[in-house]
Amino acid sequence: MFDMKILILIFAGFLGTYLTRILAYVLFKNKKPGYYFSFIQKNMPLIIIVILFFYTFYGVDFTHFPYGLNLILACIFVFLLHIKFKNMLLSVILGTVFYMLLLRTLE
Repeated sequence: MFDMKILILIFAGFLGTYLTRILAYVLFKNKKPGYYFSFIQKNMPLIIIVILFFYTFYGVDFTHFPYGLNLILACIFVFLLHIKFKNMLLSVILGTVFYMLLLRTLE
């Protein structure tokens, strides 16, 4: 008792997703990337980190307790952790745990 409309919708979703993924590789496989695309491709991780950094501090009230201290300490902790171990997963997990501990203790 499977409805044919659901099956058609699932197939259309699969086809749309597959085509949007594969068409870029098929259409541009022999084309050399331009200067701006190469620049963005090279610097995108840094740009994303800068955006996330400013987004983290957006809306933080620095005039009242804890004065954003938990965020500042967590960012410093993650930075030092990443410099020491150079492991992104370890930095994210331990940084999250450290931030949660700061939230429990400072507020």
